[in-house]
Amino acid sequence: MFEKIKYEFNLIKRWSAAAEANELNNEGEIDLVLEIMYHFDSKSNKRLLKKFEKLDYAKTFFEQETLRDVVLKGKFLRGTLGAALKDFWSQPNYSKDLVGDGLKAAKKRDKKYNVTEKEKKFWSGIFMEHDLIHFFFHIDTTTVGELSNLGFTCAKSFRKSFFLILFFSAIATLFDYIKNPIGLLILRWNVRKVHSIKFNLLSIWKIMWKAYWVGKRKPWLLSIDWHMRLNEPLHLVEKELGFMSGVDFGYYHKVEKEIEKVKWWLKYGKKGPQEQKQLLHALVLNRGKIF
Repeated sequence: MFEKIKYEFNLIKRWSAAAEANELNNEGEIDLVLEIMYHFDSKSNKRLLKKFEKLDYAKTFFEQETLRDVVLKGKFLRGTLGAALKDFWSQPNYSKDLVGDGLKAAKKRDKKYNVTEKEKKFWSGIFMEHDLIHFFFHIDTTTVGELSNLGFTCAKSFRKSFFLILFFSAIATLFDYIKNPIGLLILRWNVRKVHSIKFNLLSIWKIMWKAYWVGKRKPWLLSIDWHMRLNEPLHLVEKELGFMSGVDFGYYHKVEKEIEKVKWWLKYGKKGPQEQKQLLHALVLNRGKIF
């Protein structure tokens, strides 16, 4: 029992370090997230699978080829959902075999770990859902982007791993705020002539909460037969499913821009006087836009 608790604490600690470094889209950190999911989510997955099997679409889902494979092998007219998804899944950030790599990580930890073919197919649906949230709502793979995605997902596909990541992220943010409550205020004052920084650490809480409520108002992405819509115009799919109505990810996108400013100035502070002068000159020429 002690070894299990120690291992789980280490998993969360490693994730927190990756999140703080904003490296969640690095290959090694993706493997870490997979390890967290496969360790914590056995019970969550079985519960969600039972919920999913009650849907009319479930039988068809288990008979279909994986959506990602169909899209990457297919040919679609420009402007269709299929064409847009093919461009999306052709990006390097989305090239990993998450199901296969995740199972390897789980079996490396526990040689007895195994899943049925149905469970394995459901795992592919879970990762498809995650990618579709990034795709439809233009959420990046940064730390706050992933937190937004997990918040949205938990509204319809609650799972232990995602809850723990969100919970410990909220706690870590609070501790950072308590530890240095005026650090950002000082930075904002020092750079006010170049940048107006509208961000504080508690903004992360708001991002997660807003994403959760957007997810509450939208359909469960796993319940939709995307195969049937691949040749439809993307804008019509979005309109019909109501993805663009009442969607409030505007705050998330604003915070991403503010975090880029903070990161730029922290990087600036680590440079020597000559490099700082060059960076500041380039920033002014770029009209304050981060480069």
